Amino acid sequence: MQEYIDFLMRHWALSLAAVVLIVLLLGNEMTRGMKKFRDMTAAEFARLIGRENVLLIDVRETDEFRGEHIKGARHIALGTVASKLSEFEKHKADQILLYCRSGNRSASAANMFVKAGFTQVAHLAGGITAWKAEKFPVVRK
Repeated sequence: MQEYIDFLMRHWALSLAAVVLIVLLLGNEMTRGMKKFRDMTAAEFARLIGRENVLLIDVRETDEFRGEHIKGARHIALGTVASKLSEFEKHKADQILLYCRSGNRSASAANMFVKAGFTQVAHLAGGITAWKAEKFPVVRK
């Protein structure tokens, strides 16, 4: 036991770095376990789009949406999602599908929907970039 204590004392910076990494990994795993929305692949997303009781929302900025978007998507920039959640009360039981360019903004929006009480929330992992990589169509203006 004394050997371990001596090692830790001699290599305190290394030991501290190891403890920080362990805490970060545990925090990441706990956060992942508490996530209440689904990450979907482009193929899973495509199977649901256009079905009844499915609401498709693009949370990118206006110019991004105008440049190209998935057919049938409603545009709500991420910065306005929180203020517009009340408009979606009638869709609380519906499937909410969110996407952005890479998946980061849509994950943030998904958290907002979940916190507001929506139960069927998913986002496109990899965003429209993943969608186009799978050769799914987009609407261009």
